[in-house]
Amino acid sequence: MKKRIGDRRGRERFEIVGMLTGTLETWLRYQIRDVGAGGALIDSVIPLSPGSRISGRLTLSGQTRDVRAEVRHITTLPERNDRGDRNEGMRYWVGVQWDPATRVADLLSVEQMRPVQSNPKEGIERRATPRLMAGADAEIGQPNWSTVELVDISTTGVLFGSPTRMDVGDKGKLRVRLGERSFAAEIEVKRTDPRKTAHTTCRLGVQFVSLDEGSRLHLEDFIGDARH
Repeated sequence: MKKRIGDRRGRERFEIVGMLTGTLETWLRYQIRDVGAGGALIDSVIPLSPGSRISGRLTLSGQTRDVRAEVRHITTLPERNDRGDRNEGMRYWVGVQWDPATRVADLLSVEQMRPVQSNPKEGIERRATPRLMAGADAEIGQPNWSTVELVDISTTGVLFGSPTRMDVGDKGKLRVRLGERSFAAEIEVKRTDPRKTAHTTCRLGVQFVSLDEGSRLHLEDFIGDARH
């Protein structure tokens, strides 16, 4: 590595010489509108196809569970919401049916939720079980892993090229091998740059939010060696 010249950041950044790659773990989150023992209606920015399958971690009433489901129907939302505000990009309501091995009925009894009445305007619906309105924290999270290319690094953050687009404020987990040891940290995106390479679609400047003591000491040793 070599020190970056003319950098106005508060901490020294060291540019990566050669190719150093890491693994970025992010989560695609589907907000749940209503849920029942037989399935759920989720809010998605991806037009999932009927018959396709999704799996992930269900969060409901403060409880979590791994679930699998099949997409049964999809409705494209209008460009403007009920208040007349324009939506940010296309959104979809996706109806999913739980896999027979998935059990969520016990989670539904954790707290009282308001029953949902089916709306014929949203499409033909033949729900086999009643639905309940889900809380604001109800979601299905799907893990996603991608390979990133490190550009520079400091004790507080890193700049890397990523094939996965993220927005300022998004969080994830970065794993990379620095020298002879592995380094892992929870990260938060602080800035984005739409600079593309053969393997990446953008550059992300991220801050380390949380890292264990072993990773912190190893990073300090790794950067210390670069100073000499």
